[in-house]
Amino acid sequence: MKTFKYLFATVTLGLMATSCYDLELDPKGQVYENVLLSSDNGVKKYLALAYQDLPIEDFNYYQTQGYGTVNSQGWHQGNRWEAQKNSPASAAAEAVGRCTSYGDSWGYWPYDRIRDINNMIEKLPDYKDNYKESEYNALMGEAHFLRAFYYFGMVKRYGGVPIVDKVMDPKAPLEENALPRNTEYDCWKFIYQDLKFAMENASDDMKNVTRGNRYAAAALMSRAMLYAGTTAKYGHYIGTTGEAVNAGLMVMDPSDAKEFFQYAYEACKFLQQAGFALHTGSDKEKAYTEVFIEDLAGSEDIFVKQFGTDIETLAGTSLYHSWDDMVLPKGTNLASNVGAALQPVWELMGLYEMPAITDEAGYPIRFDNVEELWNNGKMEARCRANFFFPGMTESVSGEVMDIQGGIYKSYPGTAADGTAEVSGSVNDYTNAYRVRASQPATYDGTTKINGKFGLAEGTGDEGYTRTGAFIRKYVNYNGSGATRALHKSKQHWKVFRYGEVLCNWAEAAYELGLETNNEQLKAEAFEHVNELRRRAGATEHQMVSAPADLGTEVYGFPIDENLQYIRDERARELCLENHRLFDLRRWRVADIMFLDGKYTHTLLPYFILAENKWIFLNEVEREGRKVTFDKKWYYEQIPGSAISTNPNIIRNDGY
Repeated sequence: MKTFKYLFATVTLGLMATSCYDLELDPKGQVYENVLLSSDNGVKKYLALAYQDLPIEDFNYYQTQGYGTVNSQGWHQGNRWEAQKNSPASAAAEAVGRCTSYGDSWGYWPYDRIRDINNMIEKLPDYKDNYKESEYNALMGEAHFLRAFYYFGMVKRYGGVPIVDKVMDPKAPLEENALPRNTEYDCWKFIYQDLKFAMENASDDMKNVTRGNRYAAAALMSRAMLYAGTTAKYGHYIGTTGEAVNAGLMVMDPSDAKEFFQYAYEACKFLQQAGFALHTGSDKEKAYTEVFIEDLAGSEDIFVKQFGTDIETLAGTSLYHSWDDMVLPKGTNLASNVGAALQPVWELMGLYEMPAITDEAGYPIRFDNVEELWNNGKMEARCRANFFFPGMTESVSGEVMDIQGGIYKSYPGTAADGTAEVSGSVNDYTNAYRVRASQPATYDGTTKINGKFGLAEGTGDEGYTRTGAFIRKYVNYNGSGATRALHKSKQHWKVFRYGEVLCNWAEAAYELGLETNNEQLKAEAFEHVNELRRRAGATEHQMVSAPADLGTEVYGFPIDENLQYIRDERARELCLENHRLFDLRRWRVADIMFLDGKYTHTLLPYFILAENKWIFLNEVEREGRKVTFDKKWYYEQIPGSAISTNPNIIRNDGY
């Protein structure tokens, strides 16, 4: 994999400018244009900040503070050790963290980077003679890809924003630079046009996954246009009214959905025809873990953000993250500092194919040992690859994941008896039968009460599991104890991979089938679903010919069971990759899913002393933080600085 150094030099690019309206900034790099834009290496340097600041919800994305730390010079550095505590996964009920509501209003308004890109698009033609035609076209395509990426970061949050497609004159009257917002539809079409240009002109080097080639553009097209299609189709159901809605700045006409679904569908097909494919292997668990650690450039990897010592920031330090230290339990050659700040919950784990934990009458199923949950051939390989369950061995440390919620002296009741809807599921039943301890201990000096890595009460919310499992996805099995500390993780973030493309394709195909009453398109959707499930080691799923409507009674609009299955498959395949919260927003289901606040639940193992058996219970997680979502959060408010300095900016309705 080729290394793209995101930040090459400070002085060649100049410092961030300020402006009355945030849009009328001087173009960067004019003094050095003859150097920066006259060669591919110079363009790399010119685009360094544009790449570094791309709106990628990666390891360092902090739900309430954005994409990275800003240092004293104003540069975004990343390196957010506490990001997992405030991950969007916890606001989407994928995991337990501390950020359990959407709370994304940190003022994202990246017109400084858009200005840099516009300047390149305008000035590069002056240096066209320095390039072969294919090289010149590739650079122009790359610039359009980057501009589309930035607009996608804004439009998926705010709806319509001002479209700035040229360098604005800072000497022009202020009223000329105070641009109004364009409609949401026009913004999505602007993103489409930029990506279409990039797909036709950018580099066709499939192996270079760190720069914006035509395949990265197609992957972004598949994602962005799927967002646009579902936003158009379901957006009006939230019932928001006001000036911004009337002006088309938020909420599109449902009739626009078909157009955007078609764009997404075609982009996915383009990537398949280019030769991208899922990474597979005879050992399906191993193959799936490899997707997130190994170099799969040009096969499953389409666009990758690199981390490591050879990725320099403007401050001269490495671009790093702290994933391993924040998701593994604390222990020797495991997490060194924090540990288990983000933990998977039953709402996610229970979506996968695994053994039942209750029988038809609601009683807990008894297991002979704690490993039987995942080691009896009934759990899909992808689930084992995504989570460390009790009894699994973590390869780098050699530690067995010793996890136990406690013991039950006996358990005569149903699962519901031991899972009251209060923090820690404490009630008269648990008080009568359940035994826990604040530290690893034994009952009557012989029977272990809890495990080395949880559950221990009264010891805070870090270091050990409170949910019965740990996150395995993205944990670096090629690392060492030294890399499992704050600011030491180096594994790369897979921004676009073919697994996501298949998810996008399945959803776009089925939605198109609904829009056009085309059963063939609906059936095609499940071809893509089952390609994912075969790689996952899961049972293939057949489309229901007369699907039930699961949505109207719950959400007030139809969602048939086939579409719901496709959405659930997306949740399984893309879990903990920071898609879920944005998916729930674009589907317009989050306010009902988390109405009045919802607890997340555990998969905690308990030993039954009287039976010498094990059970698993879905208790309310001990900290008991409820996940919430306010209907107004489907569209964030335009940043206050933009509203206060530009009289032509209309506020979003609902605030």
